[in-house]
Amino acid sequence: MNDDVEIAHFLSQIGHESQFKPLEEGLSYSAKRMREVFGCKEGKYDGSRDECVIGRLREKLWTHETYYARNPVNLGNYVYAERLGNDIEDSGDGYKYRGRGMIQLTGKDNYRDFTVQHNANSPDDIRDFVNNPDLLTEIEYAVESAFFFWCNKKDKNGKALRDIAKTGSVLDVTLVVNGGKNGYSDRDERHSRVSKVIREGK
Repeated sequence: MNDDVEIAHFLSQIGHESQFKPLEEGLSYSAKRMREVFGCKEGKYDGSRDECVIGRLREKLWTHETYYARNPVNLGNYVYAERLGNDIEDSGDGYKYRGRGMIQLTGKDNYRDFTVQHNANSPDDIRDFVNNPDLLTEIEYAVESAFFFWCNKKDKNGKALRDIAKTGSVLDVTLVVNGGKNGYSDRDERHSRVSKVIREGK
């Protein structure tokens, strides 16, 4: 990676997702916060009404509030069920394959694909991230998984994230990385700061 524009996007997105720490997604949200993050179509939530602007995406975050609020396991299993290669809510896949690593790799498909690529590139360090997902919280794999995601992720039209990052806006990149607009203002602010540092370092 040697394109300054792409590097600025890469670092600012990681900065938002994990603050450059090999974290795992916490998912211990208050009732209102879980609805804001996961509850609404297109992420459009009106906090003053505790309601979605254009419609609810996950109804049970309202109707079964006490089951999911402040309960990372239940919430993860619900909001990530039947997505990203995960099985149904009761399978436990949602929480098991929650976000981990520098860019919060999420979903069984991503853990499986990362396993394949890592083992192909590192035959002396064979790992199974599907059966041992917590390995992604180790610094070596946390960083490697971020590059894996960045180099393999595409938008819904099949355009590579790397290409978008070289020509697109912070919003364009955020929509691919996050799948929505969560944390957009922070990502934008970080991008401005990183871009300035890169320019001044020339």
